[in-house]
Amino acid sequence: MKKIAIFSGYYLPHLGGVERYTYNLANKMKQMGYEIVIVSLRYDDSLEEVEQLDYAKIYRLPTHKLFVERYPIVNNNSHCKKMLKMIEEENIDSIILQTRFWTSSYIGSKFATKNNIPVCLIEHGSTHFTVNNKILDFFGAIYEHKLTNAIKKNVKDFYGVSKKCVQWLKHFDIEAKGVFYNSINTEEAQVYSSNIQKDSEKISITYVGRLIPEKGVLKLISIFKDLQKKYNIELNIAGQGPLLDKIKQDNKDNINIHILGMLSHDEVMNLLAKTDIFINPSSFPEGLPTTILEAGIMECAVVATPMGGTAEILENENIGLICGFEEDEIKEKLVELLEDKDKREKLSKNIKKQVIEKFSWDATAKKVISTIKFK
Repeated sequence: MKKIAIFSGYYLPHLGGVERYTYNLANKMKQMGYEIVIVSLRYDDSLEEVEQLDYAKIYRLPTHKLFVERYPIVNNNSHCKKMLKMIEEENIDSIILQTRFWTSSYIGSKFATKNNIPVCLIEHGSTHFTVNNKILDFFGAIYEHKLTNAIKKNVKDFYGVSKKCVQWLKHFDIEAKGVFYNSINTEEAQVYSSNIQKDSEKISITYVGRLIPEKGVLKLISIFKDLQKKYNIELNIAGQGPLLDKIKQDNKDNINIHILGMLSHDEVMNLLAKTDIFINPSSFPEGLPTTILEAGIMECAVVATPMGGTAEILENENIGLICGFEEDEIKEKLVELLEDKDKREKLSKNIKKQVIEKFSWDATAKKVISTIKFK
């Protein structure tokens, strides 16, 4: 039985688009008869270093504590080398690296070369990694180029989770070989669809994602506070991140704003089942946002900025609304849906059809397996 290793900076229980991508791809490949090893970083000391799950074996490499909430950095100490030796003994046949800008991808690329294992990288970004600080972002871009150049010495096969990611790789003089679309589990979609129930009285708006400035969550709250003066609406904010405590404190007296913190995947899907409008006001370097796919199968009308492959899902205004990055541009699209129930319902049906037909994990996993190389 062939064994595939996936290197990913963050992994579950940390929630994010890359984590969900890795989880779903690993499960599908397991169902197809492959053994799966996931190599991640131990960003939380409470996590086990080695964990055997029903679909994969997880290795979590030691991590420096600096920037751990935003950017986990491998601590390449003697213990790390010991764990990499353990992974060598797994006799890996093929390696998939998730995203250029994680140090786990650099470690994985060197591991692949040392052990003569075929390796590819799947890009999830569409702009430079950002921390919303011009000076730090400037030096961050330099670092990202240096890290990418180091990875390029060991990796020749690159792919993207969207066409936008493939286009972005050209910025690093990388000609990608194709797209492995971020996708959804169609069987799961059918199960959760039975829970869909929208409130006919109050319009529910939901944001799911990391609570960082670049994701636009603070802009969204400001817009909502203005809109709630006119409309019978509520705002759900689900996710974790450095802004969580501030958002909780600043909005503790607003009965229409629900700060939910980190939710399990099951809880997120059930939240979306009751959501009328899903919004992704992000300026973060997205690949192809998982949350938009999940909102789509749960029949939410979607408003989103054109980051990453978002426009590849929301191909036209009959599927979803693309907004600008400024508050007035986001607000304009929200108002358009708040005032037109028929349009909300039309978009919610159309995006569900779009996601199920074009973004299925069955198709993506088969394409990955037929494309990657094995020893």
